[in-house]
Amino acid sequence: MNFDKEYLISLIENKVEESLNLDYKSAMALEPSKAAEISKDISAMANSDGGIIIYGIKEDGEQRHFPKEIDSVSRRDFSKERLEQIINDKVRPRIEKLKIHPIAITDEKVVYVVEIGKSDTAHQADDKRYYKRFNFQSVPMYDYEIRDILNRQSHPKLDLSFDFANNFTTLIIYINNVGSVFANYVNAKIRLPRKIVVDRLGSRVINSNIVEFLASNTVREMVNNYSQIVQYWPSRYEPILPHTKFKLMEIVLNNFPFDHEHVIEWEIFCDNANPVTGSRRLADILDNR
Repeated sequence: MNFDKEYLISLIENKVEESLNLDYKSAMALEPSKAAEISKDISAMANSDGGIIIYGIKEDGEQRHFPKEIDSVSRRDFSKERLEQIINDKVRPRIEKLKIHPIAITDEKVVYVVEIGKSDTAHQADDKRYYKRFNFQSVPMYDYEIRDILNRQSHPKLDLSFDFANNFTTLIIYINNVGSVFANYVNAKIRLPRKIVVDRLGSRVINSNIVEFLASNTVREMVNNYSQIVQYWPSRYEPILPHTKFKLMEIVLNNFPFDHEHVIEWEIFCDNANPVTGSRRLADILDNR
């Protein structure tokens, strides 16, 4: 994803609401007295599903959790290096999957986009407590939630990746095993706006706007390719090896080019691991190709 001034403007103009993976902070969030709060919010994002915290966007006073305007920070008063130092000093253990993207608004003013990956371990804030993202906030975690995060390394780590074919009318969905543990039994729920799906065969309607597809890592091979009567072996699950991917499905779409309302959402179930949820705008998938 390209983080630039146009990206910030698009969030504001399209009224993109905060979510599990997106948090807006005004310039005041970077005041000297806020270091502990920074550690709390950063660690909560890493302990949850990962995401983006933007320091330099003010929320709408009437519509909470919606962006109102850019509220940039002075480079001289608060540099990228200072933010990086606060995060590294106040969060334990150190978060490995973290990037800070400075976005220049003027020669002197900047907005910081902090990109945080989902972590394999639990991170502690400056107050020695563990936090997670819940209902747009960073809230303390229960003991069992902390233990579940610490067990992430013993479960498969799965994510989705995407590609387009046929002049961007076909969305190809892959499931990626990005961890070091076999993924044996995988099932996924894929949700898309109803109005952009051409072939809804095999899907179910969630509401007037959303359809849901079910997919899994099952394969069914033919017994004899040369027989006039097509016969198949019983279906079986195809284990997904660590650091490999499996093609889940293809979905035929219309309404290209995609706008900010066209979002794909998913939920992945695998073995005894907790479900993994995520979402992405189709326009962003195109930008990252």
